[in-house]
Amino acid sequence: MTRLAMQQAPAPATPRRFLRWASLWGMAAGLLLAVDGDIALASRWGGATLALVHALALGVLGNAMFGSLLQFLPVAAAVRVRGGRGAALLLHALLNLGALLLVLALRRTAPLSPYWGGLLLLAAFALLAVLLLPGLIRAGGQTLLRWGVGCAVAGGLVAALLGLVLALTVAGIWRLPLQPLTDAHAGWGVLGWVLALLVAVARVVMPMFQGVAAVPARLQAGWQLALYALLLIALVLALRGASAPALRVGAGLLVLAAALGGLLLQSRAPRLRRTPLTYSWMVGFAALAAAACALLAGGAANLLLAGMLSLAIGLPLLVGGMQLEIFAFLGWIDLQRRCGRGVHLPGVQLLLPARDKFIVLALHGLSAAALLAATAQPALARLAGGALLLAHAAGFAAQCGVSWRCNRFLGAVEDRR
Repeated sequence: MTRLAMQQAPAPATPRRFLRWASLWGMAAGLLLAVDGDIALASRWGGATLALVHALALGVLGNAMFGSLLQFLPVAAAVRVRGGRGAALLLHALLNLGALLLVLALRRTAPLSPYWGGLLLLAAFALLAVLLLPGLIRAGGQTLLRWGVGCAVAGGLVAALLGLVLALTVAGIWRLPLQPLTDAHAGWGVLGWVLALLVAVARVVMPMFQGVAAVPARLQAGWQLALYALLLIALVLALRGASAPALRVGAGLLVLAAALGGLLLQSRAPRLRRTPLTYSWMVGFAALAAAACALLAGGAANLLLAGMLSLAIGLPLLVGGMQLEIFAFLGWIDLQRRCGRGVHLPGVQLLLPARDKFIVLALHGLSAAALLAATAQPALARLAGGALLLAHAAGFAAQCGVSWRCNRFLGAVEDRR
């Protein structure tokens, strides 16, 4: 098991800020769907649909992943993150202001061009690379983990650059093939950044938190090489205005391999820890496997279904499950630093009880059912938006519960002194 370097953890407020905003963005995404209704599910090219997609991809997943990396890398991989609190504040501002401007521009609720949001988001991903990549290169040990995270960060930077190129194309400043570039942008963002990072980090967190075996190093390295080779080919073809159905099939097979691999590891674990996190990942992997099948089937309706299964259900379950675990861990670190030695601290599981996590998981399951029903019957879109809002509100309430329990414990300690 990976040894945790607790002394290397950043100030808890730094990653906590990103994790809270991930839940707030999830609530905003639910509100967007509830307000726009079936318009948001009519076509992958509609403004309301694009706004919802980017609220989920940048607001929910982006914040959760940025914050998790700032916490995970120093503690679990002994990677030094540069910049300190000031750089993290700037990173948070760039990501969230850029996401807000982009979502407003795509939804046509603000008289501005999407390239302003694109510029800020490119700056956010570039800053993340500057803060993380030098430490990833210089750190020792866990080579596959460090390369996996480093490639994912680079993949996010490519996705942000392609997003800005698309924004300039839509604004008429550049003339480039729109549909192939959009597909390449989505591939680099969802696969090269989000899924690749999850696969890299799962090598540590699944054995640590779920009791499963680690993926064989050669198998994981081969998956990563195949993924980035596919994405590079897709990018070259997109810049030439071409696309190939074989690339969609290849992407679907790689997603399916990752999802089924995760489920297989869980099924073969001799002592699987049946915790909310394990079930959250189990359902998340199943949703990703279904998304891969929809992607392989092709067709406009199936592509919309694949997007719903991955961006609104599967990936948020995978990321959100770890989000709650990290938030409780941050509360414990905060208590340890503020109370000092000699004080018996409550355990992480007392700061965020399993009951609260199961409530969040159940509401996400209800939201998933509503979202799938709305995909089949768009008249249910407003109901699905309300369910999505409620699920992320429950996650936010669980985080607030951690803060409340920490403050209550600190108050009790002060009273005893």
